[in-house]
Amino acid sequence: MTDTAHDPLVSVVVTTYYRNDRLREALSSVRDQTHRPVECIVVDGSEEGHARSVVESFDADSDLPVTYVPQERDEGPHAARSVGAERASGEYVQFLDDDDRLRPEKFARQLPRFSEDVGVVYSGLRDEEWGVVEPQSDVRGDVLEHALKIRTFPAIPSTMLVDRRVLEEILPLRHRHGADDSGMKIELARRTRFDFVDAPLVVRGKPPGESVSDSWDHIRGRRLLVNYYDDEYGAFPPHVRRTAVRQTDYRAGRKRLEESPWDPRATLSLARAAAETPEDTPRFAATALASVFGRPGVELADRAGIAP
Repeated sequence: MTDTAHDPLVSVVVTTYYRNDRLREALSSVRDQTHRPVECIVVDGSEEGHARSVVESFDADSDLPVTYVPQERDEGPHAARSVGAERASGEYVQFLDDDDRLRPEKFARQLPRFSEDVGVVYSGLRDEEWGVVEPQSDVRGDVLEHALKIRTFPAIPSTMLVDRRVLEEILPLRHRHGADDSGMKIELARRTRFDFVDAPLVVRGKPPGESVSDSWDHIRGRRLLVNYYDDEYGAFPPHVRRTAVRQTDYRAGRKRLEESPWDPRATLSLARAAAETPEDTPRFAATALASVFGRPGVELADRAGIAP
């Protein structure tokens, strides 16, 4: 959507919360971008300036301009991203979590993909736990249906580069109780087309403790998201909404088995997932049946490759 005949400024908004060691690595990955010009805004949600010394020392030793923005209180990642985006001067905006790192060629490879119709370009990633995750070949162009299904991974904030003009239309980013990223992608998909670079241009870190995507907040947030976009779902065939609900029920069932070796509520959630999309029932039904035997049964189904 923006002319890329010149060298456009890219603004990187790094959100951080008590992870200074990881923050240094994230900032180094921004500094090492082969594309220039780049600016960096670090939004610190610690409420006590925990990251200030890291940012100031990095700024003094690097040619990368870094702006430090402390928050008076932590209000979640989207509030921090909104604060950073509002201070950004670039034509394109990159959100970066403090435990993720960018490959040096990320911006150089993504910028040529933008056009008058394309306002978001994402990439594959290398997860520290799972390995390489490649983009799905059909998740490009008009991706609203995929976004409503909540099936756009690995399009996440750290892999996406966003045209600032599109981003400004959805600022401030709405807090969605654990489903922030999914809601942001729906809003972007309503306004622009997506493209991707088929390469792992981000290293996704594994934060200590439970990640948001594995939490009950995320599961509840997904349910709220489906209800919030009821009108959008109504414009698509019923299987689009059912797919989003199915994935949420499936996650809920797996979550219960993580917390308890056997829980009848897990079997109920997994059975609901199997019933939501009849075309996929065999795969999901296998997990539901295995869950009758608790966590060991589902782990056996996983090893046998019959679970989704």
